[in-house]
Amino acid sequence: AVGMADAAPHAVDVTDAAPHANMADAAPHATLSVAGEQRRVPVTPGVTTAAALVEAVADRYDADSVKLLHRGKRLAPGDALLPGMKVLCLGTTRDDRAKVAAIKSDPTLRGFEAEAAREATRRGGAAPPGQHAEYKFCRIKAVERFDGRGGPHRYAAEALLRSLAKEVSPIMVSHEWTVGALIEMDPRDDRLLKKKEQDGGCLLGYNENAGARIYVRLRLDDASFRERDDLLKTLLHELCHNVVGPHNAAFFALYASLRTEHLGRRAPAPAPSSLADLSDPSRASARDVVVSELARESANGAISGGERMSAAVVAQALARAPE
Repeated sequence: AVGMADAAPHAVDVTDAAPHANMADAAPHATLSVAGEQRRVPVTPGVTTAAALVEAVADRYDADSVKLLHRGKRLAPGDALLPGMKVLCLGTTRDDRAKVAAIKSDPTLRGFEAEAAREATRRGGAAPPGQHAEYKFCRIKAVERFDGRGGPHRYAAEALLRSLAKEVSPIMVSHEWTVGALIEMDPRDDRLLKKKEQDGGCLLGYNENAGARIYVRLRLDDASFRERDDLLKTLLHELCHNVVGPHNAAFFALYASLRTEHLGRRAPAPAPSSLADLSDPSRASARDVVVSELARESANGAISGGERMSAAVVAQALARAPE
């Protein structure tokens, strides 16, 4: 992200590795991503449904475990397919299911949920709610090289990612979004990050393949964590790319809607008493906070003129709208 935003959405092409185009390549098809492998499934508009994709992975997954994700939303077997669609397939192999069924639990060990409930009981509070069973981040991963020396441990980073995922869970549910993974972006090794820094910007996150994976930079240069509200803004920004790719007016309007929805869930706060309070998410109204954020984005010299104009148009429209 550049300031509040990220760079132009990072899309990873999912085309076959065939060296030369042929008649099969030209035929209408959908591209199915299965465990890193790309499969082409023929599509007849108005006839072919997502059930054909389930059949296409019958050699690998049990049908009842298959989840098909397109632009962050889950496809039902009866949903129509269109040529050019790119679909992510998740599922459980028969071998994996057999291995899990063969494992016997150790009665002397507590599971994660049991441990959380035990700790909550000790503190006198309730265990934090998890994500929705369907509309969620399917996988969460932190950068493994952080071992607690010179910055928070990777376990703390993973806990932070899970906490952020839980906070935006109501938004995921209301928009029926399912994202393949929420991943910590490595501030040292990421090539996109280095390129953006050379251009004078600062990449804070990116959305890969419209919801296949979302990367968020959790850490500052000294490896300490960024402010939580900044992380939430980045995450909401990246969720917008499930639906809208470019940073145009439609994108900023969707961001304004998500940010307003998110801020609307916070506890009531005292009315603002100074200009500084208008940019403080804990004091100002949700609309005033979002207008302020978009106004700053419209003055961000690290993004294009068209992007700044789009942010300004949405900020002005939101400022004129009734509370």
